[in-house]
Amino acid sequence: MPILDSIKAALTDHLQTLISGVSLGSSGGNSSSRDAGVGNGQLSVTPEVTRIDDRTIAVTALFDTQQIASSEIMELAIHGDTSLDTPAFRSTFLPITKDSNTEVRIDVLMEVR
Repeated sequence: MPILDSIKAALTDHLQTLISGVSLGSSGGNSSSRDAGVGNGQLSVTPEVTRIDDRTIAVTALFDTQQIASSEIMELAIHGDTSLDTPAFRSTFLPITKDSNTEVRIDVLMEVR
């Protein structure tokens, strides 16, 4: 039986309240459903979380030129109050250098299905 639209809207509202941080890390291990947070967190910011519709939220985080990582960045985690919280989203990517010459903008859409 499919979830009713009113329940999806309530879940979307709740998900929006759970997201309060975006972190970039340097461990770069494989992402899986059992990850327990960003490994070797380098940088964290408070994102802008916007409700798009009853099923979708947008998460936007900007890491400006003032933020410098000591190691190459290889992962992203969207989480609660600390980077040790179980992430709502985690991904890995090819390493990038985050120094005073680079700005990183993260945009993620999350949908309740």
